[in-house]
Amino acid sequence: MPSHFSTDDATAYLQSVIVNNKARGMIAEIELENFVHPSQKFLSGAWIISPKTPQFYQYRYAVFVLPELYHDDQEITQAVANWNKNRGFQAIATFLNESGIGVIVAGAIGSPENIDQLSWQNYLYANEQLTPSDHLFARWPERGRSARGNIWHEDIKNRFSHASEAQLTALTLRQAFYYSYLKQHLHKSLADPYDVDLFIAGFRGTVLPVEVKEKSPTERGDFGLDAGRILMMLRLCLATQSNGMYVIRQVHADEQRSFVGWRYTLLSDIVMGCSWNLQAGGRGMLGGMTQTVMLSGELFKPFHPDLLTEDWLQRYGNLTNSVRELAGVFAKQLSAFLP
Repeated sequence: MPSHFSTDDATAYLQSVIVNNKARGMIAEIELENFVHPSQKFLSGAWIISPKTPQFYQYRYAVFVLPELYHDDQEITQAVANWNKNRGFQAIATFLNESGIGVIVAGAIGSPENIDQLSWQNYLYANEQLTPSDHLFARWPERGRSARGNIWHEDIKNRFSHASEAQLTALTLRQAFYYSYLKQHLHKSLADPYDVDLFIAGFRGTVLPVEVKEKSPTERGDFGLDAGRILMMLRLCLATQSNGMYVIRQVHADEQRSFVGWRYTLLSDIVMGCSWNLQAGGRGMLGGMTQTVMLSGELFKPFHPDLLTEDWLQRYGNLTNSVRELAGVFAKQLSAFLP
């Protein structure tokens, strides 16, 4: 049977590689998962990585990490076979392939007590099948190095302690694939890596990538969004004219960061409603400073999983149609500041 990491081991590992602000977004992912459960439309996210070459933008791959730790080849082979039969995964893989992005599934074999020493097996998706690939990253440039975490705030530690071992295992394996396997073991150099937090896959084939963050508004009621993540989402969506979703766990801007509610906005709202003047943000996952796009809080609506009906996805799942709809609304409002 597949196994899970203990809460203490998983949290200790995550603290060693994840900085405080990223940890806050990651625990928000788990809390959103609890909020929408059981939802058949939400599927786990993926790393978006590229080899560090001059033409890195031509070679982007989405890596999905299996959420459990396996004991032998037979267990992981069965897990991959089940994954390949998953309707949602097939829809997402098709969406990514049509966007010119390769799809990889990775799984780990090992002991729960040795997170840094797991054996990884990689499977490449092609022709609607996952095929084992023993030397998948052999031609990727090396010289990569692993990141280091920092001290987490007490409220984050407390929230992680309430997550289930299954949730923490899935989260830890995603990070271990990147930090311990790709960076520390293989020493791979990667160009502007990002992780997609979740995907929504409708029963009629509609796919939306989802970003999840915890945020408090500015005094004006605006929210700051990482410009790089908006560009990443556009890269995923433009080829298929798919929309994207940005979900925030809104908290008060006080020391307690007390919970306000779940809210969302769409990629089409961001494109049409954001400020064009970038502002300095916090540090990204590579340690450098990020640039922030400001978006009015009025463009964020209350989020509830019952929102995601097939009719709703058909109406808002297409980026071009949603942008046109917003443009029509804006056109009717232009007279407000004209003679």
